[in-house]
Amino acid sequence: MSGIFLDRDGVIIRKAADGEYITSAEEMEFLPGSAKAIADLSRSGFKVIVVTNQRGVATGKIELLDLEHMHRKLKEIVANLGGNVCDIFYCPHDLSEGCTCRKPNTGMLVQAAKMHDLLLSECWMVGDAATDITAGKRAGCKTALITQSGEFLSCVDQPDIWAESLASFAAQILCSASPGKV
Repeated sequence: MSGIFLDRDGVIIRKAADGEYITSAEEMEFLPGSAKAIADLSRSGFKVIVVTNQRGVATGKIELLDLEHMHRKLKEIVANLGGNVCDIFYCPHDLSEGCTCRKPNTGMLVQAAKMHDLLLSECWMVGDAATDITAGKRAGCKTALITQSGEFLSCVDQPDIWAESLASFAAQILCSASPGKV
């Protein structure tokens, strides 16, 4: 089975201002078409898994219970559209902790692939930052960069495709092939 790993902030929901964090479900604002795109991808046979760095937990700016509530709400909104987020993995560690799960490391992707019986070479990592693309490449995934500019100059690892939004990515993938063939 094929999987699609999605970064959360900047791909599914609007990012907070630099240095700030989304700290509650009430602050979450889904990007246009993102919840429907997830529903469409999951209904088409992809296992959709969110993989997100959440350093705000380590710094005390996000309470773990609030983070888990945000993730339940995200899953609920997608389910109400007939889709499924089959899992959400997050790295709660600070930059200095040297964990293996924080992107650009591959820990969350590898763990998710094992838990959900996915072959990483048949999966996509979709993100809006160099760390997402690097994590995907290191894990052996195909990668997609969500960007309005079409530019990606800050990282050696170039994405396989660019898209202006998660909805645009989903349209490209769903038009090109079935989940097992992408």
